[in-house]
Amino acid sequence: MLATHPDTVTCRETHVYDKYVGPLKDWYDQEYSLEAADGLSAIFSEVEFVDAILAPIVQTTLSRIAARADPGKMILEKTPGNILRYELVARIQPDAKFLFVVRDPRAVYASFKAASQESWGGWTRKSIAEFCQSWTFYTTAYLAARNYIPKKKLMCVSYESLMTDTAKHLSHILQWADLKTSKQLLHQIIDENGIDKFRSVDAGSLKYETRKDFYRTGKAYGWVEELDLAEIKEIESRCINVMMIMGYSRYSSSNSST
Repeated sequence: MLATHPDTVTCRETHVYDKYVGPLKDWYDQEYSLEAADGLSAIFSEVEFVDAILAPIVQTTLSRIAARADPGKMILEKTPGNILRYELVARIQPDAKFLFVVRDPRAVYASFKAASQESWGGWTRKSIAEFCQSWTFYTTAYLAARNYIPKKKLMCVSYESLMTDTAKHLSHILQWADLKTSKQLLHQIIDENGIDKFRSVDAGSLKYETRKDFYRTGKAYGWVEELDLAEIKEIESRCINVMMIMGYSRYSSSNSST
């Protein structure tokens, strides 16, 4: 939705931190710890490596995104893996803000389960154990980031809250991000981001998807019908501690919206 705001510019997920500069930093740190190490750690100090090698990769990437629009637009980098590299992001981009959107792991797994049936869904074909490990990994990274990133630069909103009262939570997000907001603009953004609109966008649009059935229903609690009880219970057994911290409780047939 933020990508629809007139004062933002974005592109598809770049993975610049989680798949490019992040792994390079990991390799440097591993190399640096070795006695009489070869490689770039023998040439650059840690500060020099980040500032002279890694930061320019990020800056060039963001400049390329910014060039897609008029000057002064806020750049949105939507890669979920950014939260896994919060320390590096904060170091290279000290003014960056993090918006973490959390979703019930049972709902996320239901989406993965459906996508795994598609020809493009190879990356979603995970066991429940593998999926839960991934969901917990990302969510605990956010929890750790709360002790590292200033509150004014880190915001968390649940997918379920966004679906339940989109206008209210979107307004809060825009204010936090220092983006202009009005009732008219909110309604425009919400209207342009409906699932049905996504399915009918023209080729060439950022929202256009060649992957068949990539956009599903968008329902917050569709997982209640899509998962069997055994799947729900296994996800809960593996994720319940982090689920509770994030406001998700165990499934009960008497209250299927919690």
